[in-house]
Amino acid sequence: MSTFLLGVLLLGSGCGSIVDSLFGSDPEPDQGTSSSSGGFGTSSGASGGDGEGGVPCTNLCLRQKVCAGGGTTSLTGVVRDPAGKVPLYNVLVYVPNAPVAPIVDGVSCDRCGSVSGEPLVTALTGVDGRFKLDNVPVGADIPLVVQIGKWRRQLVMQNVPECTSTELDAEAIRMPRNKREGDLPRIALTTGGLDTMECWLKKIGIDESEFTMPSGDGRVSFYAGGQPSGVLASTKRFDQAHGGRDFGKAVDFWSSRERLMQYDMVILSCEGVTDPDNKPPEALVAMHDYANAGGRIFASHWHRFWFDTSRKLPVDEAGPEPAGKIVSPFPELATWADRKKPCNSSDDCVVSGTVDQSFPKGKAMHDWLAQPGVDALTNGQLPIVEARHNVDAVDATKATSWITLPNAREGGKTAVQYLSFNTPIPAPEEEKCGRVVYSGLHVSAGDWSGPDWPSGCHTTDLSPQEKALEFMLFDLSSCIQPDNKAPEPPVVK
Repeated sequence: MSTFLLGVLLLGSGCGSIVDSLFGSDPEPDQGTSSSSGGFGTSSGASGGDGEGGVPCTNLCLRQKVCAGGGTTSLTGVVRDPAGKVPLYNVLVYVPNAPVAPIVDGVSCDRCGSVSGEPLVTALTGVDGRFKLDNVPVGADIPLVVQIGKWRRQLVMQNVPECTSTELDAEAIRMPRNKREGDLPRIALTTGGLDTMECWLKKIGIDESEFTMPSGDGRVSFYAGGQPSGVLASTKRFDQAHGGRDFGKAVDFWSSRERLMQYDMVILSCEGVTDPDNKPPEALVAMHDYANAGGRIFASHWHRFWFDTSRKLPVDEAGPEPAGKIVSPFPELATWADRKKPCNSSDDCVVSGTVDQSFPKGKAMHDWLAQPGVDALTNGQLPIVEARHNVDAVDATKATSWITLPNAREGGKTAVQYLSFNTPIPAPEEEKCGRVVYSGLHVSAGDWSGPDWPSGCHTTDLSPQEKALEFMLFDLSSCIQPDNKAPEPPVVK
């Protein structure tokens, strides 16, 4: 087996024309229905039809070779995050047999099953990030696509040797750090006083050049949420080295359905309070509509405000909101209860979370966290700093619980740390388009909210719970499918 591949041409975002020239046509833009499927490291290699009742064999199909002794021409490798550190689960790798469409920014109904470029052979990364792509066309200028959701990298291999297994260089097939390397989703991030999500995205490898004002061309736009000053002050401007401009206000952003719809994903950093004055009814409706249309939302801790219809006050902490009931347009999907935090000491206290392995992706998450290169579990449990207790349970017909822990300060009651659900609710599975992840814990790794960005970002390595968050981020990015079924590769026609 060859351990490397010479002559790999890397393509950036918008560079599909190089691949297109291999097929001689220009594709229509991908509106979001063409994306990755995910799986457990299985692969699917299939030759094109012979024209006798099957799909006619054209283009690269003509270069698939039958090998002696039942062998095959294969490509193998490990796909990692933009930083090149953490292997990624559930990534689609394929050889297209037609032009690959450009990805269009903004909300879209991105369901699994349809992939741009008429894939000839496909493979899926397992929990170790590894894939094996069989029956690969041989010879010169073979295109390859590595994709999960709207994260996508394209390359052209100048030569694939016949009936040989070739290991691809890890640097060539990691997720892109910037637009020059490939496609990244357009992300809106609202800051908060008790989270440093703006630092966490840097640590997974996104280049600083991609963090800009909404009017800029970066893939991550900042909006200032939370409190302007005091112990809960959030980051609200760039430092002078990065232009010194103030972020726009989060309330103006999330109150506008039109603005929300321009983004593929919204990340809501915990603000330390629910701050209902900055989440008016029109914002609740806009966020609900965004999710239902296909938006992806990651909400941390007190951002339970968007989904919680109970509005209970906490037991031992200052009330996060005034008395009174403000009804969320989202349906009741969990038992919300603002209980005592699991640790009675400082936020450095560590508790152990259990990953639910009763459903396929939960099992994959557990096994991924245990992988070399991730190493996030201690005695099979996830160590959690700054755990909180705002959810007792989920309605399993509407949402999925991923990580839980017993709260000793609440008589051992279960505290749900991660939950997810697909939208709209209710709707048949085949009509769901969006996805929401709620986290009951904070990003915790020595970075600080409040200072001008990125001067509060001090660490470069991910903590165990930040690695769990990275798993959830890429799962949030991926195409929509039920959590209770094992992901499957797209069908090769």
